[in-house]
Amino acid sequence: MSRIVGRFAALFGALLVAGAAVAAAPERHDFITAYQKPETVDYGVYYDELRRERFLESVAAELNRVLELPATVTLRMAECSHSTTSWSAETRTVLVCYEFLDAVLVIAGESGATPERAEQMFSGAVTFALFNEIGRALVSLYGLPVPQGQERAGDEFAAITLAAAEQEGDPSAAAALEFYDAALRDPEAGLEFLETHAFGRARLEEVACILYGNAPGNHAAVRERGLVPPERLPRCGEELLTVAKIWDVYLKDHTRGGPPTTPPPVIPPPATRL
Repeated sequence: MSRIVGRFAALFGALLVAGAAVAAAPERHDFITAYQKPETVDYGVYYDELRRERFLESVAAELNRVLELPATVTLRMAECSHSTTSWSAETRTVLVCYEFLDAVLVIAGESGATPERAEQMFSGAVTFALFNEIGRALVSLYGLPVPQGQERAGDEFAAITLAAAEQEGDPSAAAALEFYDAALRDPEAGLEFLETHAFGRARLEEVACILYGNAPGNHAAVRERGLVPPERLPRCGEELLTVAKIWDVYLKDHTRGGPPTTPPPVIPPPATRL
């Protein structure tokens, strides 16, 4: 997940130029962060490591540099009794549950992948879920017209984020597809994210097509596993461009000025049980 947000900013670099002409808001609103200490001892590794690595702070800092918000949004890690993530428009909070991190770690570790690949799956899955919620938050905050709904818009935003990272060699995109494919193949794995977000094969196909269109050579598994029908694969590059242009339009009036920069690495906690 390292440097993921900086790559997202580079993908929308043209927006920064346009954003320079936007007048400053009377009151600045930002993404802020919060870590709730878990009661469950086993989740302490996520609490300790993510705070030490300033995981949420790194994400928030780069988003704040790029985006102008109409209201403050909290990125929160907490124990919440469900292995999922969420966005609450009422409290303006993006929540990542420790239970979600734990379930992802278990599924990746039991996938049969090498320890290195399992850690990449963990990173990719968490990146996708976090930016899915951030995308949904932006839809809500900006009142974006998303005819296919917030969930689909969140998928697209997360996929573009992973695609931007992939352009610089980050393996998280392919690893994320591998993870969610594995999770969908095992409905008893306990990943409630799939149910709470109605994330099934059709949604995975949409994400896989965007990522395949971004770098076909990195996604032989998309063809081999049939994540995208063969007749659709040649159109995936065009679908990627369409989605990127849509988000370009969505965000063009909500950016701050300033040149792109590369933030410090953002690394998930060590997957000690893999």
